[in-house]
Amino acid sequence: MSANMSLALNQIDRIALLCEFLTHPEIQTAIDRSVPVTMPHDIGSLGFDTHLWIGLGTVGLWSALDAFADRANFTKPKCQTCDRSTCLWSRFSAAGTIYPAQALALKELEDVRHLFAHNYAGQADAMYFGGRWKRHVFSSSVRVSLSSGAVFDGAYLALSAAHLRYYADQSRQIVRSLS
Repeated sequence: MSANMSLALNQIDRIALLCEFLTHPEIQTAIDRSVPVTMPHDIGSLGFDTHLWIGLGTVGLWSALDAFADRANFTKPKCQTCDRSTCLWSRFSAAGTIYPAQALALKELEDVRHLFAHNYAGQADAMYFGGRWKRHVFSSSVRVSLSSGAVFDGAYLALSAAHLRYYADQSRQIVRSLS
């Protein structure tokens, strides 16, 4: 295993640990003990913004894949969809064969990453859809179901641990297949 592959997989695995944290029995015990009966019995009632941290986790997955591609010296072709040379889908597609499910996950991660890294916690506004940048899977006011099972309602994307786990699994497969 190359050092580049090892570092990328390590970052992906560390981000995916958030999913384990959220489902840990001790967290559920804390929720059961601390959350009033009248409130939803989830970690959000303890002040943890799961949606935000899951979204930022997807940004971290994107960064692991980007660092992997940089260190593997993958070319940076301008994407025909979003017009960016930093687009992971175009970079990984040019580097070798990726399966359709992986290609779709990369397109989704590209849009999700921009939604959380350059916007406010999954809220798409006119600026997100405006300007010269195009999106791979999101369109303003158009509902779309993602391959992870998440649903973008045309303006907002709510993510759960299951969605982060899916994108982490796809990211691992991509790194392994192109190493």
